Amino acid sequence: MKQLTLVGLCLVVSLSMSAPAFAAEQPAEIEAAGQYLHDQGIYLGDSSGNLMLDKGLTRAEMAAVLTRLHGEGEVNPDHYSWACYFTDVPDWAKSYVGYCVANLLVSGYDASRYGPNDMVTPAMASTVVLRCCGYGGGEGSAWTYGTASQYAASLGLISQSTAQAPIITRGEMAVLISRAWEQEEGVPGKPALQPEGNGTMQEYTISVTHWSREDFSQDANPDVFTATYDRALYNTIRQTLVDGTSVTAPAYTMVGNNRYSDVKNLLTRMEGVMRYEHYVPENFSDYWQYLDYFAVSATMPENYQAPLDFIQPVIAKAVKMDTDSEKVEYLNDYLCTLLTYENSKTAGITDTFAQHTGELQAACGSYARAFKFLCGAADIPCFTISTSSHTWNMVYVDGQWLHVDVSLNDLTSSHSMLLRETYPNHPDRAPEQTAFLKELLVPNSTK
Repeated sequence: MKQLTLVGLCLVVSLSMSAPAFAAEQPAEIEAAGQYLHDQGIYLGDSSGNLMLDKGLTRAEMAAVLTRLHGEGEVNPDHYSWACYFTDVPDWAKSYVGYCVANLLVSGYDASRYGPNDMVTPAMASTVVLRCCGYGGGEGSAWTYGTASQYAASLGLISQSTAQAPIITRGEMAVLISRAWEQEEGVPGKPALQPEGNGTMQEYTISVTHWSREDFSQDANPDVFTATYDRALYNTIRQTLVDGTSVTAPAYTMVGNNRYSDVKNLLTRMEGVMRYEHYVPENFSDYWQYLDYFAVSATMPENYQAPLDFIQPVIAKAVKMDTDSEKVEYLNDYLCTLLTYENSKTAGITDTFAQHTGELQAACGSYARAFKFLCGAADIPCFTISTSSHTWNMVYVDGQWLHVDVSLNDLTSSHSMLLRETYPNHPDRAPEQTAFLKELLVPNSTK
């Protein structure tokens, strides 16, 4: 984003303010900030030109605003529709949500749900604006999703009353954006710009040094590699697993359209506490020229902290057990106390691992995702496996990959499919991908 344009925004807002800077949002400041964003093509009004500054905005509308702000009109959001893998996003918003996902500005509630019609809260607004406007360096240390609005208030970006409100209005969002860029460099949590010799921001360019720093594939079973799941993809994802949440120098490969959906499905099958996604560096400004570029990020979704905290007593008990088999059996039984099987019903991670009365109704997919979450928290390798109509898990325990079907175990009140070597009459619909996953998560486990 060009700083001069944003400085211009701040000057316009500052000159129009009738209250001291960083005080409670005043009508004049809200009006000036909203009008400037409109003039820059960032805020669009209704058919009569009304900016609706007193109204809330939805998560889909927020994605559109962030795309215009972050891309500053120099990117075509249609190039990012591929990154919107959520099934609930309307067609008009897919390119905007895709852009924000690819640039790590937003995330969904889970692998398939973004919540496009949900109203934006101060926590959501503060998180995305802090990221978009250069305060991302403090995320996870100086601030988190849960503390973002209070952190923004401590910096004077929003008032305390706004930080504590149930939603944020379009006008308050406009002020938040303008104040974030009005502050000078050196504000805690806001990293300094890294200019080149000519004073411009250093761009991310494809270089051989960004390939995986080690050929992990040499230690893997060569039988798992295919045209789709090749050594380069293995090294890229394995490098992310080794690096954890660090993506400062991401490894990458090239994944064309003919492989993209398969690779995305592979990453979804890996998700537990961590979410693995197609990662695009923030300063990769000419990404549209390299649409086959594929790196992988590892992040914990913002709304997973509460369920992770909720299960800590269970995980603490599990990790003290002598064998992984005992841990898996315990986690299986625990999940059966939270859910009850009901075809076509869904229970998300944040609903399952939270206080609730009675057991939640859920089908096999919800059981499998929840079990991945538990295993991820207990550091047990786990992924989902499916037929055309059923989903369960594979876990690596005591030196081998075994099947666990928590939904069946709950439905039959037995351990009929717990730590079994085979699952009769349940043919894996993606056996090549499954073999590749096993080697990714536990090298040499398929030899």
